[in-house]
Amino acid sequence: MTVKDTEKNWLKEFNEFMECDSTTVPRHLSKTILDSIQRDMNPSAWTVFYKLFTVQGIAGTLSLLVCNQFGINPFQTGFSLSHYFMKFGNSTCMLLCGFIFLSIGISASRFILRKEEFQVIKRNSFLQIFSLSLLFLGIFAIVDAELTFTIGVMWVLGALLGGLFSVFIPWQSHHIGN
Repeated sequence: MTVKDTEKNWLKEFNEFMECDSTTVPRHLSKTILDSIQRDMNPSAWTVFYKLFTVQGIAGTLSLLVCNQFGINPFQTGFSLSHYFMKFGNSTCMLLCGFIFLSIGISASRFILRKEEFQVIKRNSFLQIFSLSLLFLGIFAIVDAELTFTIGVMWVLGALLGGLFSVFIPWQSHHIGN
């Protein structure tokens, strides 16, 4: 079959389709479909935060492979960026560790979440990132991290900077597969 024959068949089938008796779609079905599309196009900030928290939990845990936080080294690695960061002082170390911890998770979320979901993060960036920072600082405290007020504040500041940087840095290609 040639390309011309294929085009003729396609056009013939299309015309047959257009000539068919139209049937009305039941109102409840139409509403269900439109509501579903509306939810997909405008995801809930809470749902997006839950997904972001999950991504951050996984990515943040993996970041502990290269940068131990508050003396927590779950993978018992000998190498940690925190050893190098400590040369600049405790506060700078915590600032950089917080930056790395949250920026890795936010960056990973660019590839995992749908474009519409990442737009929700952008619209609510400060609130979502600040909440995420405090939640993970609380998780570190629960698992017996070596925390002081100053260290915690510096870590949250670094996490905020890292998260906001990762949200607003322009990337060439993101949302692979979406």
